[in-house]
Amino acid sequence: MPDHKPYRILALDGGGTWALMQVKCLRKLFAETFNNPDATGHEVLSYFNLVAANSGGSLVAAALAENLRLSEIEKIFDEEKIRSKVFSKLGFWEKSLLSSVARIFKIGAKYATKRKHSALKEILPGVAAIDLVNVPSHVALKGNVKTHFLIIGYDYYRNRAEMFRTDINSKASTASIVQKLSGSTDKFTDTGGGITLVDAIHASSTAPVNYFNEPATFKVNNKMKSYWDGGVTGNNNPVLAAVTEVLCNRDQYHIGPIQVLSIGTGSVAQLQYDEDKPVKYDELRAKYEEPGLIRDIQKMSTSILNDPPDTAAFVAYMILNPSMPAKPGDFIRINPVLRPILTDGPNGKHWDLPSGITKEEYVALNAMDMDAVEEKEVSLLKKMCENWLNNEGIPNQSIRSDSQLNCLIGHPDFNAAKTDFKSWFA
Repeated sequence: MPDHKPYRILALDGGGTWALMQVKCLRKLFAETFNNPDATGHEVLSYFNLVAANSGGSLVAAALAENLRLSEIEKIFDEEKIRSKVFSKLGFWEKSLLSSVARIFKIGAKYATKRKHSALKEILPGVAAIDLVNVPSHVALKGNVKTHFLIIGYDYYRNRAEMFRTDINSKASTASIVQKLSGSTDKFTDTGGGITLVDAIHASSTAPVNYFNEPATFKVNNKMKSYWDGGVTGNNNPVLAAVTEVLCNRDQYHIGPIQVLSIGTGSVAQLQYDEDKPVKYDELRAKYEEPGLIRDIQKMSTSILNDPPDTAAFVAYMILNPSMPAKPGDFIRINPVLRPILTDGPNGKHWDLPSGITKEEYVALNAMDMDAVEEKEVSLLKKMCENWLNNEGIPNQSIRSDSQLNCLIGHPDFNAAKTDFKSWFA
């Protein structure tokens, strides 16, 4: 018999320092929904049955499991001293000759993978000391909801996604599928055997090529394994992986209605270079550039952060909402998108910036990488986030939009998304 109590998913995108926006979003949601402006991590997790996360979002997830308050998690991204431990710059002698030459073309690693692992253990000592499979019991409040975790990495040598699960009985795992198809009753798991949540998020957050100098390496089942960022698998937005996980286990756990809160890390969008409507600023329109080796390498090295055109959210939404409601109350995609706005003027419609954002700020944010480590960069990210949270101009990411970028499916602004989130607990 299915449970009539909603099964809730929290999905957290990757995005490096931009994950600061996820924490600020959670603070505002919990302040205005539960009158709890600085909830502990375990208080937040008590409202969700599954947390699926990638890269920067996985760090937020692990900090919630550590039971840091939201204000303390915010400091991980906001304070330069902590931020620089996670993004620890390579010294001159740590860079190879090839890497040094490649940096001339803005290609090549900048940060030390091993020092990131050490920093994560220092920041999150509690979850660094317990096995991954014991995390649900660790985070449970008064034995109520035992929140499971799904962290996504990329297995370097097997060239495939690696799902780090706390649920060793998940029917989405390879082991369970093998047992089902073979009729075996033997107990074995894909991953486990001594890894911690910190190991999992280290794997998930080690972005290749332009970021970290080597894969994350640690023992899994007593064998050394190497991993790159889970975004390499196409799951930078992990919501589709999360929905798949739940549906695989729906019968096993008698899961009833499903509610999804998918939180992004912010994005900046330009119009196509051939946009025919007038633009107030040339910078709102992408420049046409001929494909070429260096440019293509630069583009592909950052493509792990992209989800064109919002594919994961749309497919996950369609799976759960085949009737395609325009405003799905139980599927909330919430993410600030700094993009051009079509505006009426004396000479007709033209593209302009959202209110509260200058041309210089838009250009800077559009050029900003995920490893925003400079103080002025983080300040700009916070301004973008506050503008969105306060409905001052920056819109919310649609699940699907029309040719004029108006919201067709989803929530057009933060307030609309917040209203539906609050309705879950009315």
